[in-house]
Amino acid sequence: MNNEKFKYLEEQDVQALIQGIDKVVLQYCDEKTISGETAWALIQGLSDVRLEQFRDSID
Repeated sequence: MNNEKFKYLEEQDVQALIQGIDKVVLQYCDEKTISGETAWALIQGLSDVRLEQFRDSID
């Protein structure tokens, strides 16, 4: 993770967000009986789309 982009965030806030995301993904995978790999691949794809949307809105 590139820490330079997140230098304005408090470490505890970063950790809380990561833990929250991990918890939701784990719960969803357990409830829907899908693999963590599948869930994280979907999240990665969504993240790429969302970041591109942010970039496009700046232009």
